[in-house]
Formats: sequence, C-alpha cells, structure tokens
Amino acid sequence: MTQLVGVCLLLLALATLLGPAARGDDKKDKDIDTIFRKLDTNNDGKLSKDEFLKMAERFRDKDKARVHLEKTFDKLDPNNRGLSKDQFRTFVEASMKKKAEK
Repeated sequence: MTQLVGVCLLLLALATLLGPAARGDDKKDKDIDTIFRKLDTNNDGKLSKDEFLKMAERFRDKDKARVHLEKTFDKLDPNNRGLSKDQFRTFVEASMKKKAEK
C-alpha cells in the first residue's frame, strides 16, 4: 500500500512538472530536457541524488515524497554515479506510461 501511494505521488509530481508535455513527442522531449536542466543545478550533465530529490519539494507531504524518491533513485542508480539525461528521460517516460495505463 505504501509503495502504491509512493508511486502515485511520484507520478503526480512528474505530471505536475511536465504539465502539458504529454501532447506531443517534441514538446515532451523539450519539457523533459527543461526539467532535467532545472534539476541539474551544478550543470554536470547528471542528476545526483540530492538534485533528484528536489522534486519532493512539489509535494504537500515532502517527507513522504522524499523517502519514495530516494528509494526510486537508489533503484535507478545503485552505484550513485548520477542519472544521465537519457536515464532520466527513460524514467519519466516509463512513469508517464504507467500513469496512462491506470
């Protein structure tokens, strides 16, 4: 149950961040790139865990969102090297696809 809530929170955050991005592939790609650039505060081309966890600030229950995002990041990047733009894009697209299937 807790995982389901976490996934729902994550999908909600991504939907909020992307907004109308689901309309078209070009727009979606640009929006994902924009989000990535905003999160990549040190401009190294990768998202560190701290940068990724900034998404939690968009949730009402920031602590709960942060815990879920931390678990998600650890699964996506178990070696803690940072998420590339392509990895982030794949993650966002998979999350959006799961949301659309519900």
